[in-house]
Amino acid sequence: MRTIVCNSVQSFWDMADNQFLEGLDVHCVFPVNEGLKAFILNYQERYKIRSISFTNAFQPS
Repeated sequence: MRTIVCNSVQSFWDMADNQFLEGLDVHCVFPVNEGLKAFILNYQERYKIRSISFTNAFQPS
């Protein structure tokens, strides 16, 4: 299993738009709110991404 780590929203969109994420697992390590998270997840099928996960390091404890 190959996982691509995206450090920013911009890196996610750049790689997705250029089909670099097709068939791969993606882990986003930038802060997202629920709206942005849902927006990104809606594009999973369009960009043919196997799975998308998000870091929880920015969530309040």
